[in-house]
Amino acid sequence: MNVLIIGATFGIGYELAKKYLNTCDNLILLGRTQSKLEEIKQEFSSGKAKVFTESLDVTILDDCKNKLSNIIKINSTIDKVIYCSGYYEPHDTFEIDVSLFQKTMDVNFMGMINVFSILLPHLKNQNHGQLGIVASLAGFGGLPNSSSYGPSKAAMMNYVESIKIDCDKYNIKVSIINPGFVQSRLTEKNTFDMPFLMTSEKAANIIYEGLQKEKYEITFPLPMMILFKSLRILPRSIYFWVVKIITKS
Repeated sequence: MNVLIIGATFGIGYELAKKYLNTCDNLILLGRTQSKLEEIKQEFSSGKAKVFTESLDVTILDDCKNKLSNIIKINSTIDKVIYCSGYYEPHDTFEIDVSLFQKTMDVNFMGMINVFSILLPHLKNQNHGQLGIVASLAGFGGLPNSSSYGPSKAAMMNYVESIKIDCDKYNIKVSIINPGFVQSRLTEKNTFDMPFLMTSEKAANIIYEGLQKEKYEITFPLPMMILFKSLRILPRSIYFWVVKIITKS
C-alpha cells in the first residue's frame, strides 16, 4: 500500500505519518519545510515503509503539477491520499486583512483543489483509492476569530460532499475529517478557552481508525460533534448564545 500525506511536517499530518510508517509499503510525505522533512525522513529510517519526502507549496499549481506528476511516475499506484495542509490566523473582525483571507483560502481550499486536480484523475484511472480531507468543526458554523478559517473549511466540506457520488463510481473512498480543538501551532494562537482540547497524537489515532473503517465522516470529539450538529438546526439566536458561552468571547 502506498500512502501520500500532504502537510506531513507538523501536527496531525506528522502523527498520521507515524501511524502509517509500519503499516504501508511506501510512505510519501509532502510539506513546505524542507529541513523538517529531512528530519522526519531520518527519524523514520528504521520503519517498515520506504519513506519519500518532497517539499511542496500547495498554493502554487505548477509546483503541484511537477511534484505530484513525478510521484505518480515513481509510485504508479497511490492507494491513500490524506490532505492535512492548513492555515489559520485569528484576527480582529473590524480590521480586515484581505491578504490573510486570501492566504487562508489558498492553503485550505484552493491548495486542496490544486492537489486533487492532479491526483483525482489518477485515482479514477487506477479505479481505486481513498481520500482523507482534514477540514474542521469550524466549518459547521461561524466562530469568533475565525471569519477567514471557518468559511475555508466549510468550502472543503461542501466540495467533498460534491465529489462523493462521482468518486464512488470509481471505487474511490472519500472521508471528510472534522476535528475539534487539537493542540498545534495553529491553536496556540487562540486566546479563548478551547473545550475538549486534545493532542495531535490522539486526533491522529481517531482519524487513522476512521480511515481504516472507510467512514465518510470522521468528526470528533463526540460532545463537540453533537453540539455543533445540533446547533445547525436551532434558531441562530440560540446558536450565538451557546457559541458565546463555549468560547467565552
